[in-house]
Order: sequence, then C-alpha cells, then structure tokens
Amino acid sequence: MGTIVHRQLPDYLAPRLKLLFVGINPGLISAAAGHYYANPRNPFWRLLHEAGLTPVLLRPDEDARMLSFGYGLTDIVKRPSRGAGELKSGEFPASRQRLLRIVKRLKPKAVCFNSKTAFEGYFGKGIFRNFGPQLVTLANAPVFVLPSTSPANAAVSLAVKQRYFRDLKAWLEALG
Repeated sequence: MGTIVHRQLPDYLAPRLKLLFVGINPGLISAAAGHYYANPRNPFWRLLHEAGLTPVLLRPDEDARMLSFGYGLTDIVKRPSRGAGELKSGEFPASRQRLLRIVKRLKPKAVCFNSKTAFEGYFGKGIFRNFGPQLVTLANAPVFVLPSTSPANAAVSLAVKQRYFRDLKAWLEALG
C-alpha cells in the first residue's frame, strides 16, 4: 500500500486582487490532493458559486483558476494537519509575518478569513465580534470573516454559511 504524501499547498497570489481568501491550514485530504478545499464534504466551491462570486462552479483541482476571477488563496499556517486543533500555538505568530508581507506586497482590495480560527490566528483573541466585516484592517485592506466551511464546523448550518457568502459578495461590491 502506497504512502499518502501531505504537502503544503501553493499560494495563488497576484498583485491587486479583488480578494485574498485566507484559510486556517490545509486539511489532510486537501494536502494529499494538492488543492484547496478538496474534501468532498467541504462546500467552499459550491458556496462561492451560489453566492455569485464565481460565474462557474469550480472543482478543487481548478483552484488556480481563482486568479482569473481576481481572487487569491493562502492559509495562515501552511502545514497540513488532521484539524486545526493539531496546530501548535507557536505556528500562528511565525505565519503572521508571512501573511503580512504578502498583503503589503500585493495590496489586495480586501482580505477574507475563512474561519474565526484563521482570523484569531492572525489578530489574536478578543477582537472578533461577529462574522462579516471586521473593525480591523490587514495592511490597510478591509477584512471579512466567514464561518469555516470545514466539515468539522458542523455547528454552523449550510444556510448560515450561504448567507455569509452572499454578504461577502455584497460587501465586495460596496467596496467598489
């Protein structure tokens, strides 16, 4: 039986993106596939399309196409794990500098954290109030937080996740 390779996912980045999506870290299924949100139970791609953020429903193996729509993809921590609970607290501070450098250099119009955990991994505890637009910026880019689309986040219903993806689209349009 072959060994499954869990590799870091590449960042999909370009200057002046409309939006940079920031996840917590790759799950093992995504890392093995080599693509973002590859777990078939993760509705990220479906939610993105249903909200009108992409004109087509992308598959995980089409994640590089996000750049053609003005979106980038990265994670606050690049190391794959079974779940966010396996991450060590020291991994977040080391990763914050990397993310800050990316945003300062590429100047996306906005940044969207795909989970409260990713947001707090960058900004720390106590700043998050609700999902949606935040009161803080990342290198002058406004910040939005979605409920995690991870299958582990079963406490938040699909309908609630759909609402926040629609809110993200409206927020982006309001930013201009």
